[in-house]
Amino acid sequence: MRPDEKWIHAHLPKEVADQPIDCFAGEYLDGLTVMHEGERGGDAAVVYRAKDEDDLRWWQLEQVCRFIHEPDPPARKTWRYCRDHAEDGKWLYIEHKNYDYNAIEDSRLYGFESFLRLLHHAFPPEFWERRVREHVRLMNHWYKEPHWDYDRRKLCFIEISDSKENDGDGIEEPRPGSIIRTID
Repeated sequence: MRPDEKWIHAHLPKEVADQPIDCFAGEYLDGLTVMHEGERGGDAAVVYRAKDEDDLRWWQLEQVCRFIHEPDPPARKTWRYCRDHAEDGKWLYIEHKNYDYNAIEDSRLYGFESFLRLLHHAFPPEFWERRVREHVRLMNHWYKEPHWDYDRRKLCFIEISDSKENDGDGIEEPRPGSIIRTID
């Protein structure tokens, strides 16, 4: 599939506009329908059905925002707990005494923030707000009570509660004896 690279680059922030657009491998157009080539001889699958050429361009821009890299992303914040490794099917953790997030590290957060910052630059506010709500829901998926929200001014996730992750087998919180190292 050959996206309208000139149009896409024009809608990206200038800091990332010169990055190559190479996130459509294995996809092709059948009219206004984006298809993905079948895996190992399997049937092709519909990825997206565009309403018109304009809708297709906006969809392509959104996909590019998922894969493009910010040249100078904000500094990563420190999580209270980081998974180190598992023994006998149970996680062992490193705990930070000084932290920004009082939670177990969630590697999705940085990618979600980057994606939403890029969308904020390029898309209409109502579209961007829908994506923000969708990603807040995804971040809160493993919490019984909402733990995350998105600061629309600072363009980053913030903690809004002391709720703990819950994976269905109960709260995922470091159990006694599972913290193997504490770091200042």
